[in-house]
Amino acid sequence: MFVRPILRASFVASGAGSGVISNGLSYFLLIYYSQVLGLDPALAGLAMLILLVFDAVSDPVVGRWSDRLKHRLGRRHPFLFAAIVPTALAYYLLWNPPTLSQTGLFIYLLAVALVLRTALTMHAVPFNALLPEVTTDYDQRTRLLNDAYSGSWFFGTIMAVAMYAYWLADLPSEPPGSGVLRAEGYVQAGLVTGVLVLFFLAFAAFATRSIIPQLAPPPHRSDSFVEMWREGAATLNDRNFLAMVASGLMNAAAWGTSMALWAYMQPYFWGFSTSETSIILASQLLSAALAFTLTPRLAAGREKKPVFIALLLLAIAANTGPVFLELIGVFPDMGSPVRFHILVALGVVQVLLIVMSSAIGASMIADIVEARELVTGRREEGLLFAVLSFTGKVATGIGAWVAGMLLSLIRFPQDSAATAVPPDTVARLGWVYGPTLAALYGVSILALRYYRLDRAQHQSNLEMLAHSQLSESKP
Repeated sequence: MFVRPILRASFVASGAGSGVISNGLSYFLLIYYSQVLGLDPALAGLAMLILLVFDAVSDPVVGRWSDRLKHRLGRRHPFLFAAIVPTALAYYLLWNPPTLSQTGLFIYLLAVALVLRTALTMHAVPFNALLPEVTTDYDQRTRLLNDAYSGSWFFGTIMAVAMYAYWLADLPSEPPGSGVLRAEGYVQAGLVTGVLVLFFLAFAAFATRSIIPQLAPPPHRSDSFVEMWREGAATLNDRNFLAMVASGLMNAAAWGTSMALWAYMQPYFWGFSTSETSIILASQLLSAALAFTLTPRLAAGREKKPVFIALLLLAIAANTGPVFLELIGVFPDMGSPVRFHILVALGVVQVLLIVMSSAIGASMIADIVEARELVTGRREEGLLFAVLSFTGKVATGIGAWVAGMLLSLIRFPQDSAATAVPPDTVARLGWVYGPTLAALYGVSILALRYYRLDRAQHQSNLEMLAHSQLSESKP
């Protein structure tokens, strides 16, 4: 099934807009607010956790609202256009707080992040909900979502490289790794990223405007609040869907924790300068390019679930293996060029696995749309795809919370250059990092045992829906 290039480009742009935000929050938010601004890391993590409670309600509300909205621009696009400016502006404000007390800074972080995540939900949920109507093909859905996630990581990584190579680069007069403590670098990067977000979200909205006439109209809208929630519960009451929710939450928490601690692991645990860290990040641009090419080939003709599980198993090995080897003293020594080259290669593999598993996991959720339509008689893509928005936020929410709690647990010092952290504290960082990631990924894999939707069942669902629609069209 052919998908027009402009539509593929719109998925890349949507992914890029979400990606530069997600990578900025995941890599730098915790270290900026705790190490630079002086907010207790546990409080920074708590703010993200509180937001998750809000997201657990707001994401499905936006999803269901976009399923049932009646508007001349269709169900989805009013949200896409409304999200553009607030998302970009809130992202910039997040990195430019006024001088505040601990309590004031906590409230500011919570309030601005709330606006940002709500605005991003208004883009991400309705846009992803377009996918099942753009294509019903089992493999093309994976391809389009792979476009989105590849774009997300490619542009997100470019911004992360620019952070270390330019905005947070070590000055000659500073000790290695101390560039991450420069506040003005975060503010300048926030402005540039906000402008990019404005462009990407606008492109995604306008590039998909031409498909509005072919999209399904909203279903009958119940006036009863009780009936509305009963219908929503019926749509979500599906074993396959619940399995993907559980797996997705744990998977997102794992790589969210990894990214939140990444800015700590590079200078403190691995001993890299910001220039070396920027090289590691720059090499990960190859990850997005490889995923863009490899994911469709890997998924073509194969069942999604076993491929997804295999990618998660590899993620456990790639993310925790080097840490454990370092802790037991069998990894190449500090300063060895082999050490650096191994970690560069592993960085490429780690991000490649994230992009590929994200695309395939999201595609598995897309296939649930028709399965639930057969049961409920309603197309509610927005409600189902709210899980994608929510799990993406879990990566920054629970990831930042877990990372903040772990840093408090090991009493990691604030406002410290890499050379000032005691070796036993660095070792404790590794000992809490590795097992936490392994446990989260492991639970994610276990949850998938309850997902049973395969290629044959998806095709059967499409055929039954087509037969039902044909029967209804006959007089």
